[in-house]
Amino acid sequence: MGAPYVGEALQFLKDPFSFTLSRTKQHGNIWKTKILGDTVVFFAGPKAFSFFMNPENFTRQSGSPKFMQELLHPDAVPFLDGDRHKNRKRLLMSAFTDTAMDSYLPNMFAIFERFVSKWVAEGETVVGPDLSQLGFDIADMLFAASDPATSNVTMANDFSTLIKGTFAPPINLPFTSYGKAVKARDRLRRYIQAQVAEQDGKGTALGVLKAARGPGGEQLSATELEIELLHFFFAAHGGLTAAIAWLLVVIGQHPELANRVRAEADAQLGEGAPSLKQVRSLDQARSVSREVLRAYPIAPTTFLGVAKKDLELDGYTIREGWKGAGAIWATLQDGATFTDPTAFQGDRLGDAAIGALPNNAFVPQGGGPPDGHRCPGETLIQLVMPAFLGWFTRHYDLEFPTQESTPGGGGLGPLPKSGVRIKITPRARG
Repeated sequence: MGAPYVGEALQFLKDPFSFTLSRTKQHGNIWKTKILGDTVVFFAGPKAFSFFMNPENFTRQSGSPKFMQELLHPDAVPFLDGDRHKNRKRLLMSAFTDTAMDSYLPNMFAIFERFVSKWVAEGETVVGPDLSQLGFDIADMLFAASDPATSNVTMANDFSTLIKGTFAPPINLPFTSYGKAVKARDRLRRYIQAQVAEQDGKGTALGVLKAARGPGGEQLSATELEIELLHFFFAAHGGLTAAIAWLLVVIGQHPELANRVRAEADAQLGEGAPSLKQVRSLDQARSVSREVLRAYPIAPTTFLGVAKKDLELDGYTIREGWKGAGAIWATLQDGATFTDPTAFQGDRLGDAAIGALPNNAFVPQGGGPPDGHRCPGETLIQLVMPAFLGWFTRHYDLEFPTQESTPGGGGLGPLPKSGVRIKITPRARG
């Protein structure tokens, strides 16, 4: 249970992926620890994960640590429950409909083209630092209607400071990582506030959310928009950055798989940015993308909840008021669900295989129903990944030098230790 009060918070914050996976292997799919004075029960595997996601068992209201709520805002949707959560989530989901996501693709691919062209010009290069900026630029375009032709390096640096402080001891002093994160958050809030006020957001999630209306005509206030857009930056950036990094690793390490994806892309895609309909036809790319989300660390756990009453699962008692969390990474690495779970198998998660899995077995960004606490951006990242994979293999060749490609440490979407060293050239066509 760790040291008094602090518990195992420092170990968790340093590397939540290794921490939760090692404890799950040691103790089983239901185990507890102490984190900053709270007893926290972690739930891994489809059955236990579903138990945690059941709203009759846990509420997210006041679940996450105060420092996390303060960084993102206590009124952000991950920290709400009941009617306020339901009504807010309904409006937010309008940004992730098929029509909305189809409208985002041209701007996304303008960003992809800008970065990949830079890498082509550089020859063999380490792209890890650029991937973080790429992930920010996509989030910035989507949620702040920024210009896809340029990079806002200043705000990207502030965002990196915010992320670093999220996984640091929550000591709010000017020289600490957390204290610097609070200042960076304030600058990001001011930036988002200005973008909400000044941009119409055509072709972006910001524009969709500004126009969103509920069944009674209700809409997101400017303040609610500013709160949720920062939350969306946080949710999207790490996932996008890590997803593109690991896609590059996978096609570099598995050239035969890259050739199959390329053949499919040649048959289904045109020369420009793919449409939503075209992306949905990329069965091979979709399977590979799902397996990347399962086999590589993207998100470690869900946000925390609070037990609403005394509970029992498989002989374990969970007391009312104890905290709980779904162990995302440990669930995706569950050997009872996935044979040889540490191995990447590009054809493991086709549509039929996904349909046959137990409920809450494939939970790369959390589980539960879409109108519950399932991450609203899940549909977005599972569109962006096969879209990028098909487009990239259709237009470019990739050389992948021998390198250390195991995940580095980190709290959200850790990248390969090598930083992803690659050489990209325009595809030679006969």
